[in-house]
Amino acid sequence: MSVRTVPQPLAFVAAIIAFLSVMAAAGAPSVLLSRDQQAWGFPDAALTVAFSIYALVLLGALVVCGSVSDRVGRRPVAVAALALNAIAMVQFLTADTIGELIAARAVQGAATGVATTVFSAWIMELASPRGRRTAEVIVIITTAGGLGIGAVLAGAAAEDTSAPNNVVFGAALVVIVITGAILSASPESVSAGPRRRVPALPRVRIAEAVRPRFIRLIPAIVGIWMSAGLILGLGASLAHATLHLGDGFAAALVVALQPLTATVCTIVIAPHLRPRLLQSAGTTAVIVGVTAEGASFLTEAAPVLVFGAVITGFGFGAVFSGILRELLPNVRDDEKAEFFAAFYLVGYLAYGLSAIAAGLLSDSIGLRWAAVVYALATLAAAAASAVTMRLPSSPTRRARALLTTTQGQDNRP
Repeated sequence: MSVRTVPQPLAFVAAIIAFLSVMAAAGAPSVLLSRDQQAWGFPDAALTVAFSIYALVLLGALVVCGSVSDRVGRRPVAVAALALNAIAMVQFLTADTIGELIAARAVQGAATGVATTVFSAWIMELASPRGRRTAEVIVIITTAGGLGIGAVLAGAAAEDTSAPNNVVFGAALVVIVITGAILSASPESVSAGPRRRVPALPRVRIAEAVRPRFIRLIPAIVGIWMSAGLILGLGASLAHATLHLGDGFAAALVVALQPLTATVCTIVIAPHLRPRLLQSAGTTAVIVGVTAEGASFLTEAAPVLVFGAVITGFGFGAVFSGILRELLPNVRDDEKAEFFAAFYLVGYLAYGLSAIAAGLLSDSIGLRWAAVVYALATLAAAAASAVTMRLPSSPTRRARALLTTTQGQDNRP
């Protein structure tokens, strides 16, 4: 019998670093692929394929593997996700054609999909009982902030080195391997029992206690992830082709502003507001920010894009935080991975399909107008969410949800 030697606090820190590295590596191509496009001359459609294949394969991973760690345990699934991420990093390091980059992006999508659900659950479970709320904030920060950190580091590497892909993906590979080794000897947080012996069949399901409210919040989830895709998927190319900011650090800052602002919102603002107020304020911010971003594409005004990205980032962080703070206290530990799988499935489905549509449109009407249409579709989703999130839950379901509430104050409207 193997002996687990890693203390739980070290495992907690290692899990955070591993998840942050995975998300940073996922954010880096938002800048590096645009730079590769300038160097290799592949079309906009190929670029959007690289972004959309990531999201679509990630969706498949969420459906197939999203709930697996609820049954077989967090540790083996987390280590497997990191191993798959390591393979993707090697692919990026050795790629010299757009086809090889697309293949690497596909593997990265699968790895990130598995990692997102298992680490979102495991980090919260590795925290001390008093640190559960902090762990919840860390999960939100890592998901959004990691993407922004990856974009900034990629931009700095593109500005200061001749081989930014090697620097960024090489560093990510080292961190992933080290944290994977630590986590392979870390404590398991899913207790052995009857549920562990159930076959780990693919399943994405929302806990009954939060299902009615989750359904009403789907347009809000769609809206924030579409707003993220507008900048993470097209921002660097637009910064170069339309706003003439080049393909180095300036373009990277444009891409990174939204997720980094979302992180600041989660840390500074979200803890002081009730979840439903966060959802409403965040939706309004998304509408204002995306409107500004669309206007910047038409006017070629970089400051307007910066303003829009900051406001939209606030909206993303507020809605993301508000939804998780309202719903997570009503989700049992053995349902958390399933919950996160469903949550990210909705988000990345919106992200991936909108990226594909933008790529198809860009071939016929140009990148600028495709981005404008994308912005209008995002505004439609955000406007719909402003209505649906205010719909009341049925009395029976609402009463059942309240019976399972463990932190009542954060769930009051």
